[in-house]
Amino acid sequence: MIRHYRQFVDQRRTHRPSEEYREPTDTEWEEFRDHFSLRKVALGQCDRPYGTPCQHESACVRCPMLRMSLSQVPRLLEIERNTYERLDEARRLQWLGEVANLQESLRHIADKKRQAERLRQQQAEQGKSGDNALS
Repeated sequence: MIRHYRQFVDQRRTHRPSEEYREPTDTEWEEFRDHFSLRKVALGQCDRPYGTPCQHESACVRCPMLRMSLSQVPRLLEIERNTYERLDEARRLQWLGEVANLQESLRHIADKKRQAERLRQQQAEQGKSGDNALS
């Protein structure tokens, strides 16, 4: 399978412009390497592809590319509490645009909580299957 894959890649390269296969400059390597360290965010890891801008302006709870870290669930719950407080204030002051935005954020926060729960269950299941292997 590996040999077949390498043949496929070699064949594809013959059809691509040769300048795509040049050695990257030191600046390009540094930018590529830094891309990955810049993907570490408060709630986990941003999995957006290299070279793409953040379309959510770092509002990570709204981004489908955020991969939640289970250790950061307490932080997510804190963000949720704060969002509810801000929503109450916006309703009281009749900031209707803010109300709509905060409700949207709460929908995304609920999605992230479900994502974290699925991840927790997967890890628990993997732990059980690992325990069974040891038995």
